[in-house]
Amino acid sequence: MRNNQMPPTANDHVRGFVPPLPSTAQRDVALSSKGHFCGHVVIGDGSGRGAASGAPARVVQIESHLELSWCLCLSLRPDVADLREQVEFFWLNEQGEYHPHYFDLFVAKTDGTRIACAIRPVAWTGGSFGREMPQIAAQARHSRFADDVRLLTEADLDPVELHNAWLLHDVRVADPLADEAAARVLADMSGTASFADLTARTGCGPTGFRALLRLVRSGQLRPLHNERITSATLAYKRSNL
Repeated sequence: MRNNQMPPTANDHVRGFVPPLPSTAQRDVALSSKGHFCGHVVIGDGSGRGAASGAPARVVQIESHLELSWCLCLSLRPDVADLREQVEFFWLNEQGEYHPHYFDLFVAKTDGTRIACAIRPVAWTGGSFGREMPQIAAQARHSRFADDVRLLTEADLDPVELHNAWLLHDVRVADPLADEAAARVLADMSGTASFADLTARTGCGPTGFRALLRLVRSGQLRPLHNERITSATLAYKRSNL
């Protein structure tokens, strides 16, 4: 295991807490820096939707706030089956020398497509990175390391998706009583209803609202429109499609 981390054991499951799996990064990022944002985030909850829901919880290493934003957005997309970080690829430069390049995120979609992602602020897409990245991308595709290579910047982020990704990440921890109440409301639901109305039906107040958001996270409840989720947002259950 990397970082001297050991896999979870039965003794670790104290009071229902299950430690996340360790990072799969092939290059460890710094745990602290005076020059930029870095750290760890946990994705995954096993509830069945996207990379965040379809797999056990796992640590993802990130070394910029932009990487964190993209990680949260991609992990919640329903067509993303798996998400890894710092995935190594060796490329050949013009001098005939092999060098490692570490893709910030590597996405496996539900249709089997594999996409290697380089994440940079727009201001940092020039220079040596701008000269080398087209070569790296061409070689990654030609070698079938990935089906496609994407450059993701802050300009590509959907502010609505980003807002909702942070919101859904914040409610990831289960609350059995509220979750049970929200499940009953969902089972009886037909047509559309606002989150305020659905929350009132749970009888759990703010914890009921958070439980409903977990149903959005797992794909069982869906906002009617692409908007920032609030109490006024209209939603419908997936089986009503």
